[in-house]
Amino acid sequence: MAYPSFVSGEIALTFLGENIPAIGPRFANREEAVMTARRYLAGINQLAGGARDKTLKIAFRRQADGRYSLVVEGSHQLIGKLPNLDELLMKRFRKGLKRKLFILTCFVEGVDGLECLVLTEGLGAVFYAPNALKNWRP
Repeated sequence: MAYPSFVSGEIALTFLGENIPAIGPRFANREEAVMTARRYLAGINQLAGGARDKTLKIAFRRQADGRYSLVVEGSHQLIGKLPNLDELLMKRFRKGLKRKLFILTCFVEGVDGLECLVLTEGLGAVFYAPNALKNWRP
């Protein structure tokens, strides 16, 4: 089943299941997309493994050019950053965060359009982010 995707530069967004947003970088090369998704997951697993008192900070930061970056950080470590999200993509993403869940994954250009690696390869991380958009204002 193909899900409609929204693209802004090198970032893609789609809604899965019951409108849970899946967001991530878009690649033309499948191997590069899979490698990047595995690198994201390895960083998240490394930080989240062991003691459960470790938390991830998920924030949207305004860039100098007016666009936004989604930043995932550990206590003193940057895990992932999705730069150059435009305001329209942010509004769509925000609308989908009603359940306060989102999936960080990668997308690859396929024969039938954009392929979401969380669906085809199982490569993605589900985040519960109750305060991610609290301070974001268009």
